[in-house]
Amino acid sequence: MTAMQQAAAPSATTDKKTPLQPLGPDSLMWKDFGAHRYQLILQQAFILQTAHPVIDAAVTKEKKYKYDPWGRARNSVSLLWPVVYSRPEKAVAMGHRLREVHRPIKGVDKNGEKYHALDPEAYSWVHMTGYDAIVRLHDIFGTPLTPDQRRQAFEEWKKLGGLLGVADKYMPQTEAEYWKQYNHIINERLQWGEALDDLLDPWNFARWPKPPQAKYLPTFVWKLFAVPMSWLIYKITIATLPQNFRDKFKLHMSAFDKLSFRIFVAMVKTVGAITPESMKYIPLAKRAFEDARKHPEAYRYQPETQNNTATAAELASA
Repeated sequence: MTAMQQAAAPSATTDKKTPLQPLGPDSLMWKDFGAHRYQLILQQAFILQTAHPVIDAAVTKEKKYKYDPWGRARNSVSLLWPVVYSRPEKAVAMGHRLREVHRPIKGVDKNGEKYHALDPEAYSWVHMTGYDAIVRLHDIFGTPLTPDQRRQAFEEWKKLGGLLGVADKYMPQTEAEYWKQYNHIINERLQWGEALDDLLDPWNFARWPKPPQAKYLPTFVWKLFAVPMSWLIYKITIATLPQNFRDKFKLHMSAFDKLSFRIFVAMVKTVGAITPESMKYIPLAKRAFEDARKHPEAYRYQPETQNNTATAAELASA
């Protein structure tokens, strides 16, 4: 076992055989993952992920987040979001596909250490940032989850991990185990690397090329929008990062920053309260909700009648 695997501190001593359980339209994940406001918490999750040395080595090899940011965003939506917003059989297939996309991502980092995108700690860490993101999305931009909702959200997070091929032994099985492991990774494993130099540059977004949809927009008009937006994205990212991460890397917020963020949060909540439900979601999520309304029978998953009966542990060892 490698040092990376040992550091993962698995929460169980044996592999469990948990059947894959796709999420459905009644899940909290469906209500949150495709909402526009989820974008407000996504950037900090990517920061947490890329602060892991394995992820830093993988993403800085080609720096798609910097040189092809719109393509990277498009790939994320086309690969990860369908694991949530699909009919059960497709969700299972898309989870397996996403894991396989990561399989060839390997190499040697700048220190001569081998890395692999499917390193157990690194791969599970990427998934771990998701539950914290959901909790803090509600804490910051909505109404805090009730104890029952937190339990439901945690169980759904584990189900999604199974679909992504994260073996049970690398996924905390209780929320107490989760926060212990989550904080251990932040405090002991995360490092400031090349990716954070790029992503936590206040003017990172201002350097992005125009999106494909705006190819006819004059460059100076794009810059008039991108420069202030870059500053805003940076400030939101810092404010939404967990406190122990900010403390570790000395990402301080001034009194003005804190006041400005409180005003911004109030604006988000106000706009959210008056926005029609049909306008709160990205197109893929809206199509999934509509499909579920028209074809509810398609979301009654019966794994014993399907071919997709592989467990999370089996996918992880494939």
